[in-house]
Amino acid sequence: MKPRVMEISIDPGTPSWTNPILSFLRDGTVPKDRQEAMKLRRKASRYTLVDGILYKRSFSLPLLWCLNPYEAEYALREVHEGVCGSHMGARTLAHKVLRQGYYWPNMYKDATHFVQRCLKCQFFAHLTHQPAEELTTLVAPWPFAQWGLDLLGPFVKGVGGVTHVIVGVDYFIKWVEARPLSSLTSKKIEDFVFGSIICRYGIPNQIVADNGPQFNCTSFRDFCSSYGIKLQFTSVYHPESNGMVESVSKCILEGIKPRLEQHKAKWADKLNNVLWAYRTTSRTATGETPYHLAFGTEAVIPIEIGVPSFRVTHFDEGRNGQLLRENLDLLDDLREEARLRTLVYKQKIANFYNKRVRPRSFKVGDLVLRKAGLTGFETRFGKLAPNWEAPTLSLKCHTQVLISCGTLKANEFPESGISIT
Repeated sequence: MKPRVMEISIDPGTPSWTNPILSFLRDGTVPKDRQEAMKLRRKASRYTLVDGILYKRSFSLPLLWCLNPYEAEYALREVHEGVCGSHMGARTLAHKVLRQGYYWPNMYKDATHFVQRCLKCQFFAHLTHQPAEELTTLVAPWPFAQWGLDLLGPFVKGVGGVTHVIVGVDYFIKWVEARPLSSLTSKKIEDFVFGSIICRYGIPNQIVADNGPQFNCTSFRDFCSSYGIKLQFTSVYHPESNGMVESVSKCILEGIKPRLEQHKAKWADKLNNVLWAYRTTSRTATGETPYHLAFGTEAVIPIEIGVPSFRVTHFDEGRNGQLLRENLDLLDDLREEARLRTLVYKQKIANFYNKRVRPRSFKVGDLVLRKAGLTGFETRFGKLAPNWEAPTLSLKCHTQVLISCGTLKANEFPESGISIT
């Protein structure tokens, strides 16, 4: 079967940018306006007629065939998606048409517009990894007021059938609580929040979690509501908005791995060791250890017993209580300094993050493309799957960011001549 070559019908009587130049070169016809006539003479000096066909003198090639709008559209379509087309970008498309010996004004602009309107190029376009909005930092108002929750796992089944870890992190002092779980139910999450957070540190003001079924369910919502806790969820598209908990989960995992060697099922026995190590290590954001910010003094760690430190060798039981009370009096100042350091640290992170921002705005009613991976295209088509799926209609926007959309029916898809944002 022979490859199909695109055809185009050209109406010779249609107005074109070449008509004034052709009239001047053939008949010497110029506009009545003196300025326009001078402009046409200077412009026509760069063109010539060969066998009745208009050519432009070029720097890269001897002569370039001048195309009218209809021929230009055909040239773009044939090179872009024809028999030898490869759906190239606008710059490459314009250069290839030019190197083939064709010319018309605004070639790059027309190529850009043509590529932007190509549906296939949009469906198979590269995924955008640059953020669309500037980073919004979260700062807790006081210690143990705002907690982030996340699940870590699955692990090798350990003693008691545990396979996962529920991790809770305080946003202010970076204190971490964790507990192994044998099943991922809302009741297990509620027991952890009540036993490890509420009973130890009081009722928090807010809990941030992802959209997992253990968190985003009626049972856990009712549990939080009964204690007056605000339950917030991260975006489905951007779970990294709960990034601090994700970072702590990574630290816990990295702390467990080297301790196990060949006994992988004993990971739950090493969890408390890892938590102790994390709580007694200073954090970059605060400049202090979570233990110090929580209790006003540093914990005694094993090295101070093996190689006795000054406070161990000079321990005075009588003065110890007085010193601890003095540390508690100064704890508010210590936490305030940590809060200010955290603000400076987060501002530096935001400045670095915002350099990569590529603003993208939407309005209600805009046609948008949705990431195809969310609908299982990869599993059905493998490497041949498109990166984006059929146009959807934006239904709800907030601060120019799309947060809700509805899928169009097949007969409502726009034609290739309609640009899709």
